[in-house]
Amino acid sequence: MEKVFAIGDIHGNYELLEQLLQFWNPDEEQLVFLGDYIDRGPDSLKVLQTIMDLSEQYEIITLAGNHERIFLSWLDKPEEVSEFYFNPKIGGADTVKSLYDVPHFSIVADNFSVIEIAEAIRKKQSAVIKFLKQLRTFYQWDSYLFVHAGIDATVENFKETNKEDYFWIREDFFATPHLAKEIVVFGHTPTPLLNEDRSSNVWVSPCRKKIGIDGGGAIYEAGQLHGLLFSSQSKEIKIYSVAKNTDGKYSAILL
Repeated sequence: MEKVFAIGDIHGNYELLEQLLQFWNPDEEQLVFLGDYIDRGPDSLKVLQTIMDLSEQYEIITLAGNHERIFLSWLDKPEEVSEFYFNPKIGGADTVKSLYDVPHFSIVADNFSVIEIAEAIRKKQSAVIKFLKQLRTFYQWDSYLFVHAGIDATVENFKETNKEDYFWIREDFFATPHLAKEIVVFGHTPTPLLNEDRSSNVWVSPCRKKIGIDGGGAIYEAGQLHGLLFSSQSKEIKIYSVAKNTDGKYSAILL
């Protein structure tokens, strides 16, 4: 397709995802998700089911984020990973509660075995787990590279990036111009941490080769979920943004 519609970190916010998808035209636009579908928000399972349904209907691109990798690690080693995963900053307890799907279940209040919970989720959500294990690392299109966190800024061939950096890198990527020729579209680092005005708007680096689209909709009170529309026929990038208690807004940038 000659157009790509890319969506940033969702983090269990099904209502925002539902709003944003109204701006996507499946007949003309390749849909790309940048990862971090789960954790922090209340509806990780609904988000995953929606994306899985879209995957069956259309040839969409689904990338892995660091939160999907943490969750899969927790499934494999629940006793070792639970303390880290259930930290509120990570938000894994919300995902476990969503996938476990037992009414009134509380990780904080109830006595439970993380091994038993992980085993129950493996049995109950086998299709979800299979989907998460098949997520892609990056997607190249036209002059753009879509990736969850970023790339090694010091290499000309971005494929020389250490695999973990695709999911975890921060300052070493966004704080310096990268040598690779591609314009990198990424999530992971919320744009309030990138924008000088601390806003949750889409961030474009001074070098114009990095575009941060994680609007922090699951973390910040004024956070947003962004969908960016790229066209191979134009340098204009259209931005569709949704937030709590809004009907969405539209803006654009030129590269």
